[in-house]
Amino acid sequence: MSDGRIGHEEAPGEAPGDATRLMEIAGGGCASRVLAVAARLRIADVLDGGFLPADEIAERTGADRDVLPLLLQVLVTCGIFERDRHGAFGLAAGSAALRSDHPGSLRNFVILLAETYDDAFGGLLETARTGRSGFEQVFGVPLYEYLGRTPEAEGVFDAAMAELAVPAAAALVERFDFSGVRRVVDVGGGDGTMIMSILTGNPHLEGVCVDRPSVCERADARLAATAGHPLAGRLRFHPSDIFQEVSEGGDLYLLKNVLHDWSHEGGVRILSAVRRAMTRTARTHAPGVPRPRLIVMEPLLETESDAAHSLFQTVICGKETRSFGRHDDLRALLSAADFGVLSVERLSSGHHAFECAAGRTASPG
Repeated sequence: MSDGRIGHEEAPGEAPGDATRLMEIAGGGCASRVLAVAARLRIADVLDGGFLPADEIAERTGADRDVLPLLLQVLVTCGIFERDRHGAFGLAAGSAALRSDHPGSLRNFVILLAETYDDAFGGLLETARTGRSGFEQVFGVPLYEYLGRTPEAEGVFDAAMAELAVPAAAALVERFDFSGVRRVVDVGGGDGTMIMSILTGNPHLEGVCVDRPSVCERADARLAATAGHPLAGRLRFHPSDIFQEVSEGGDLYLLKNVLHDWSHEGGVRILSAVRRAMTRTARTHAPGVPRPRLIVMEPLLETESDAAHSLFQTVICGKETRSFGRHDDLRALLSAADFGVLSVERLSSGHHAFECAAGRTASPG
């Protein structure tokens, strides 16, 4: 009779620990959900760098006193929390990014991965058999359509993308010279975190953030609600379908982590909309003023260890989406939209930044 435990008798010739390893991998989804609940409850914030007994954490977070210790102990086993000699719980070293006030916070990204995206992996078998999006199998619609219908999930998604944008923006500001630029247009820029960081580091700049109407509406409202915000007069949000139309008037256009969400044809449509905006802008420039440039920032998946990221992308968006493994993959897409690559640089965030000009079929970079 089973005692309720997961058991396994090792087969002849089976190495000790093989079964344990299999069960650890199989139970990984449980651990990720536990981590997401801890993030939802803001346990890391409640601890405030110290140790608290489980009962007090439960009281401060509104959690059940009997269940919460189990959740905390699971995360101790995972190395997220630790216990002191009195049995109180604290945040383990290396887990500070779970705090919402940490400068490199990943709280919302943890929630996104372990909730909406983990749900999408319920469609992995469909993806494995057909190449189609597991996300659409589970939710019935593509990712961005689902987000538009689900404000709470869209809010988490926006906040998660903002968390990922912070180190990317810092890396770009560190390496790119904005002195000859007056206006930056961030295409698919979400809540504006990326462009805000660029504007903060370059007081002479103006910025435009282009994204879905619902995203721009929320971001614009947050900016307007912050009395005396230093960027209030220098940043505006432009709602748009980026497959059709992008704001003109930019000296520099930016696409960060946008193209890999779409098929080759979708990527060409986005890039073509950007190129049209850049071409219209160039016609209004005075003689001698440099033509607008585009910077595309994408992580290149160059090693076997990147397979998990590629599979994840396939489950969310289907096998037709782009996982750029080499420079040539992205160069081919840019060339198809009549962009030439002037230079390529690997940033400290792990992104590769492709600086491009419109209307150049040759690639000097």
